[in-house]
This record gives sequence, structure tokens and C-alpha cells, in this order.
Amino acid sequence: MDALDQTLRSLGLDSPMKLKSFLDSLPSQQTPTLKNTNGTTAHTKGCAGPFSIDQVLSVLPKKKLTRDDFMVGGLKELKEQADIEASLLPKRVPLVNRRDLLDTIEATREAMSRTTPDHRRVVRVLVQWPQKYSTTSLEDLSRIHVSDLMVRKTHKGNYLLCRTICTPSFDGGIGLLLGIEDPNGNPAYLKISNHPLLFDADDKDSRTIFPVGIVLALREPTYYTNENVKDLPFIKVESPSDIIAADSDASTLDGVSWKSKLTVQSRARTGEAWKAEGLKDFKASRWFSSAVCFTNSIKFGFDIEVSRLNRAEVYLRLGWNNSALHDAQVALESGRLSDELKRKANVRKIKALYAMGRYQEISQMASTLENDKIFAEWVTRANQRIEEQNTGNYDWLKLHMESKKGLYYSPDIADFTGPVEVKTNAKGLRGTFVTRDVRAGELLMFHKPAFSISTSETTKANDLGFDWINLPALRRTNDRDLHRLFLKAMQRVWDDRHLYDTLRTLYGGETAEEPKAYPAPFVVSPPLEHSTRPIVDIDIEYLHGVTMFNAFGVQDGHALYVAPSLMNHSCMPNARREFIGTAIVIRTIQDLKKGEEVTVSYIDAQVSYDERRFRLMNSWRFNCSCGVCEADDEDGYEARESRRALSKKMDDLEERIDMTYDPVTAQRLAAEAKKTIDNMKRTYHEEHAKKAEGCKYELAKPLRLLADALGVAGRLTSDKTLIKQSIEAKMQSLEVLGLKITDKTLTGALPKGKIPSPVDTSRVPQFYDEMEVETVLEISRFFKELGDKKRAKRWFKVAAWMESVYSGGGIEILKVRQAPSLGLLGLSDLY
Repeated sequence: MDALDQTLRSLGLDSPMKLKSFLDSLPSQQTPTLKNTNGTTAHTKGCAGPFSIDQVLSVLPKKKLTRDDFMVGGLKELKEQADIEASLLPKRVPLVNRRDLLDTIEATREAMSRTTPDHRRVVRVLVQWPQKYSTTSLEDLSRIHVSDLMVRKTHKGNYLLCRTICTPSFDGGIGLLLGIEDPNGNPAYLKISNHPLLFDADDKDSRTIFPVGIVLALREPTYYTNENVKDLPFIKVESPSDIIAADSDASTLDGVSWKSKLTVQSRARTGEAWKAEGLKDFKASRWFSSAVCFTNSIKFGFDIEVSRLNRAEVYLRLGWNNSALHDAQVALESGRLSDELKRKANVRKIKALYAMGRYQEISQMASTLENDKIFAEWVTRANQRIEEQNTGNYDWLKLHMESKKGLYYSPDIADFTGPVEVKTNAKGLRGTFVTRDVRAGELLMFHKPAFSISTSETTKANDLGFDWINLPALRRTNDRDLHRLFLKAMQRVWDDRHLYDTLRTLYGGETAEEPKAYPAPFVVSPPLEHSTRPIVDIDIEYLHGVTMFNAFGVQDGHALYVAPSLMNHSCMPNARREFIGTAIVIRTIQDLKKGEEVTVSYIDAQVSYDERRFRLMNSWRFNCSCGVCEADDEDGYEARESRRALSKKMDDLEERIDMTYDPVTAQRLAAEAKKTIDNMKRTYHEEHAKKAEGCKYELAKPLRLLADALGVAGRLTSDKTLIKQSIEAKMQSLEVLGLKITDKTLTGALPKGKIPSPVDTSRVPQFYDEMEVETVLEISRFFKELGDKKRAKRWFKVAAWMESVYSGGGIEILKVRQAPSLGLLGLSDLY
């Protein structure tokens, strides 16, 4: 039995299928679940925990990874089946049986209601073809009937007029199930996927939006066979913009009569009743349902201005600021508002303008809204945002303090974009470039997300296991939160055409069309005509790809940013990203010349080369070719494996070093650490440092641990030699992360007058987890303990400089971030 076989057997992966399932569970590092290979639901209990990266790397090929290496977890077989299905010709199938259809939907509803934490379901969502959406207006389509439908066909140039015949049911995955019929009385099974406003909806929401008897026009529907129930084919609507709820006076209903009788129980029948229902939903935080109710109240002509203002408030909650602004403005222009309602309308107008970043217009409203404290507060906030937008000056200390108060913090800021532009680099790839010379620490961007979600929000839908497979893109995930982020993207573009066009400038994946040019030309979005109808035709496939490839994990959530997403990756970045709550900060970490490309690291690049290549290929399907990666690659697989094993040995030493209070033990551990580090250094080839500009990331943590052991021994024995050795090890740990130290002297006189910095201030260490600044502070502390206060102060200034580059602050931010360390190190007299 060879080494690989032994490794696989030790992991319980003694068959090809088990190995595939193992690799498939790795991307999200979540607990793997057992899944049926031919159904949509499985039940699991007592699953094993997540796999470690060591287990991942032990079964990966000893070569550069390619896309084909991720054809795991049955993807290849599923793709082959989908290709065979796609090659078959469309055909007619018998009409579905109405009773079977209604029983199936009811059984699904009951099954969903029986889900408990002890008996969880894993629902598989399989995308076999690119997800469809229509761009043809309803007026340019021809009507067809259910009997005209053919499976394996998208009915281009046609629409299906139908009405619902039962209450909807959530399918546990990404869709809503409905029974429908055409005017001839022929039933059909309808699955509505990806509807952003129904995913977290309760039954009342769903029944308000799709009540029994509502008439729908489905644009260019696609008919599919059902892999589980062969005699129950279904219409699948994947883009919510393809569903048009027809008003009773719509031209599409001219001359239409319904053959079958249907008992319809409307939630309300008068404008007054609809308004009352809207208020109930509003109090219950059912925003979308509330918007539908207020829309119906307006349609019936009841208390129009008040209903419009109510709907404006609901639209603000949904993030539909453009339509909220329109409702508030129309109500103001009606001339029928009391003074109190005028005030409410103005407040809603200001809120909408503020959310849209139109701060100048709020400031201009000041002269017409005098002597009102609330208006004055909004104007003050708007003026602060204008100042931030124009200068990039923020109260960084306040922002950092507030970000520590809660898990999901959304700072109130204006977006700032500094001296950067998007253009094509020498390799023909889009990137972000500086438009002038910039210094290390300069702010390039501070942006709020285009949309975000909090993972702490729990919903009934999220109680179900999730296995989403996209065969065209060969992507698979069990992260339901990412799907919720995708739905939030659709919700945000619902009434914002410019945002939709802007998202189309981002990368959407290998199977998507080329991104549009950035920035997208500005277009004025019309307001929503009806809450249920988005103003754009939504390309589901592209929008999903944008979310999958560009989302960031933030504090207790996920978020997507536009301009920051256009920065390319390097494991030797010249800029770093930081999150303050949900907002992203991009700062340079080294001096850049005009025209240089700005790069950031998408991953923790301090890990081994083989882990980096796995993460990058798994998530983004590319291999990095930066200097560090090229140098690590040239070291060879065996050298890297040896280095990784030695690094793991250092990890085992860490706890022992942290718990050591005996000088003899500390010196013994230091000797063991030094020997291990010397062996690690031998795994780097001679030209590595030159090609990687001295960066040897995997040595950073071991060198810090060596310094800790030496420091403990030196302090316990008052041995200055050991303390100096600790300082040297700390300096080395900073150098292998990219800091250039120009003065490594530990003793001797310093020059008189203004003493230069002991480091090259054109570049800070390339990665920051607060340990780098803490390491510099520890160097300062040791010099102070050696009685060399000048060097102590000099290195303390280095820590303050590094903090200013990383966070835009100085001593004050340093105090906030390093408060425990400053207290323990006794450095208060240095600042």
C-alpha cells in the first residue's frame, strides 16, 4: 500500500466516490452532509466535522491545479447526464393530472412544516442549463396555451397566460411551487425560482403576492421533465422579471374567459380594506406584502396621498429608494397634504435621497425647510457626507470604536474614491491603477457595500440543508447565505437600473458573457409601476456569477462591493483591504508610481503555496504568478511539503511556549524552535529571496514563536543576550513579511539631531493581523527594558507609523487597537 492509499484509508476515503464527496465538502469548510444521488432530499444524523487543510492537501495532485481537478462530488456524471438531456429534441407530453398536481404541492407544504433540528433535510438544487430570462416586452410576444408546451424547450416569442389554482408552497430549496391553469382549464405545474422577496417570506406574504386566482403572464416559459416524478413536468421561471401579474384592466385580458370555475377569496375588496391590511403587514415587518396592499389601496383610489406615503416608507425598508423618492415627491406635488403630512413626505424624500447618496440635493433643501430640528439634523449629516466624499477625511477613531460595539455594524459614511482608475493591464486583463504617485498608507477607497446580509439573521428557509449545483459553471456550494446574498442583489436592482448596469461590469464567471465597460453610463431609473414587477429584465445567470465570484465575508455577514471588486489579486499585494463593519477600506501599503496597478490579496497569503493554489483555483479558477508563488513553486513539491511539516511542528510548540514560565524550559524550547526554523530555511532555494523580494511568509510565525521563547528566558534570567536575540528574531519575522529594516543595531550610539526611522517607510509588511504592529511594540518594550530609551521610542514611532498606514490613524488608533498590549508592555510613557 503506497502513502496516498494509506492517507485515504486513514481518512475513510477508500473508494473513488468517497474521495469525490470528500473533495466536494472542502470549499466551504462546513460539515459535510450525506446526499441522495438521485433525489432532492436526504436525512442526516451524526455527520463528521469539517476537514483540515492538511487533509485537503494530502489528497491533492502534486501539480498545478486546473479546472478539471474540481470536477468532484459527482459533477462530472451530472454534467454528462445534463449534456445528454440537452441533446434530445423537444417533445410534447401528456397534460398533468390536476389532482396529482395539487396533492404534490400540498405534500411538499406538509413536509416542509415537519422539518425539525433533529430531522434535517438537505435539499439539492440542480441547474442543468444556463438560467433563462426574457428581454422581450409582453406586447411583442404571442399567447400560447398549456397544450402548446413542449418539454426541453424555451418558448421564444411566446407568453403563457394563466392563473393560480392553489396557495403556493416553498420547496425547501430556492423556489416556490404553484398550481396554475390556462383559460382552457388545462393545469400545469409552476416552479418559481430565485424570487428575492419570497425566499424569507411566510405563508401570509406568499398568499398576498400570489393569491389563488391571480392572473399571470409568463414570458417565454421553459418546460422541463421532472427527474423524480416523470408524469409531472413543470414550467420553471428562473428570473422574477419574467412573471407579470396582470391587472384586471390589462389589455392582455381583452376577450379572455376562463373555462373552469374557481373560488377566489380576496384578502380585501376595497381600498380602505387594502390600506388596513397594509398597515397590519407593516407592523409585522412584512414589507413586500405591505407594499402590495398599499399599491392596491392606491389603485382603488382610497386615501391616495396617505397610502402613497405609507408605500414610500415601505419602499425605504426594501431599499427601493428611487420609487420611495418618487412616491414622496408625487404626494408633495398633489397639493392635498396637511402640514404634518408635508413634513412626513419631506422626511421620506430626504431619507431616499440620503440612501441614494444624493447629499447635495438634501443640502439644497435646507432653505425651504427652516426651523425644523429633524431637517437640520439631516442637512448636517448630508454636509458631513459631502465633505467625506470630496476629501476622504473620516473620523477613523470613532469608526473603529463603533465597530467594536456590535457584530453587524453598518457605518454611516459617504463613499470615497481616490486617485485610481480602471483600465486594461499589459496582460489584457482589467485592473485598477493609480493616476498619480501615492505614498504608503494613502486611502484609495472607502466604500459601503452595494448590498449585504447578516448571517445572524435566521429564517425558516435556512433551517434546511442546502446543496446548490450549477452544471454550466461547474460550481457547487452548500452555503445558503451566499444564495441569500444573491437574492439581496436582485432585490436591490428591482427598482435601480443603474445599479443593475453597474453589476454587469463585474466578472460573472467563465460561462457568462464578457463584463460591460466600467463605469456603467448613468441612467435615470423610472419608478416601479407595481411592487411585483422589477423595472429591469434580470439576467439571473450573470447576477449569480457576480455574487459568487465577487462577494466578501465581512463582520458577521457577506457583502458585495463594486469598485473594490475590480482590483486583481497578488500574494505580494501593494494595497490591503480592511473592513470597518460592512464598509471596505483600501489603502496602499507601499509607495506607488503613477500608472502602477493596485493589487490586493484575496486570501491569507501567509499560508503555504499549496494551500494558496488550492484556495485560488477552487474559488476563482486561476493560479497566481506573483514573485512569491513563482519562487515557492520552484522550490519543488518535496521541499514545500517538508517546510509545511516543519511549520506544523512549530504550531505544536506554540502552546508549550505560551505556557512556559521556567527559564530552563524556555531556553530548551527556543533551541528546538531555532533548529526547526534553520531546517525550514534550507527548504528555500538560493534565488528565492531575490525573486520574492525577501518574502518568506511561512517563516513569520515560527520566528515570532522563537522570539517569544527567547524573550521569556531572557526576562526570567535577566539575560540581556537572550533579549537581544529575541529582538533579532522579531526583526526577522517582520522582514520575511516584506518590511525593509535599515538599522538592525541593538547597541551603540545613535546619531545626534533628528534620528531617521530604522525602517524603510516606503513599504510596510504585506499582511496585517495586528501581530505585526504588536511585534514592533515588543521590540520597543525590550529596548526599554535594556535601558535604551532612545531606541525604544524610535521603534514605538515605527509602530505608530505602521498603524497609520494600515488604518489611517496614529497614536489614538494605536491605543484602541493595541490597548491590551500597550498596558502589558508598559509603553504608556513613550506616547
